Amino acid sequence: MPNRTILTITESVSRLDRFLHQHYPAISTNHWRRALTSGKILVDGRRAAKGSSLSIGQTVSFTTELISELTAELRPAVKPNLEILFQDENLLALNKPANCHTHPLSASETGTLTNHLIAIFPELAGVGEFGPLQPGLLNRLDFATSGIVLAARNNSVWHDLRQQFSQHQIRKEYLADIAGVLETEIVIENDLTHDHRNRRRMTATPPADPCRGIYPAKTEISPLQIMSENNLTRVRLIMYSGVMHQLRVHLADIGHPILGDVLYGSTTDTDNTAPQSETNTCTAATSLHLHCARMTLSDDLVITAPPPEWSLNQTTNSTQNIN
Repeated sequence: MPNRTILTITESVSRLDRFLHQHYPAISTNHWRRALTSGKILVDGRRAAKGSSLSIGQTVSFTTELISELTAELRPAVKPNLEILFQDENLLALNKPANCHTHPLSASETGTLTNHLIAIFPELAGVGEFGPLQPGLLNRLDFATSGIVLAARNNSVWHDLRQQFSQHQIRKEYLADIAGVLETEIVIENDLTHDHRNRRRMTATPPADPCRGIYPAKTEISPLQIMSENNLTRVRLIMYSGVMHQLRVHLADIGHPILGDVLYGSTTDTDNTAPQSETNTCTAATSLHLHCARMTLSDDLVITAPPPEWSLNQTTNSTQNIN
């Protein structure tokens, strides 16, 4: 029988996942949540849920091998290839290609942005609180989304910028192609929650109780060009919050899903919700027409990414610019 680590609750604790993160701060809360979902952690000898509340005197146990699994080191890319948009002694800004995961979910996975990042900047190991597989990362983009990803080069900067993100002080601008014609600016303020029918999806908060909590989300939409021949509109999307799939859900909810977004309504191009696996590579192919083009930090530092290939391919004789 494998050896087990046993922790005893000696003071009031709100949630099990947070309790474990407090004891092992090098392991992110998300990593603990995944371990709880897999049933590897027991409370008083019984399988526990990630949101379980704890009482003084209860015991939390798990195999000693679990800590090794959760602190596994990131594998550097053999042939690193990284497009750096900005760098100084404190910050890196990277241009993530579409169809590339920002980071792996296990140490065996390769081909993600952070595998390339750690190969070129090994000193980032241990920076930040998102765990060893996300060294220095300050934000993440979906698999099929391209554009700006920031990484801090020391813990002081990481904490400062994460606070800016959490307080909505960083302005993020995206470029997207959406289905249909949109001629006027729109501001959407619909809170989001996880869809209880499909854990891969988010949804606008329904009248019923939310699945895992409510997340405020605001999106500003400005039309840039109308491509009437294809019944598309190119838009600028601005957000300060960073809720999972926020832009994709908000656009789909108003009847203008993003081009290539199979998960939320558009059937154009291929499925961009590919599961994460060891074979994923940072290819340049794009299916989802969503690109993080510009970020403005609270100190007025502006970072821009070059336009994606899909934005350069347009039929000029059927395009109307919006003034």
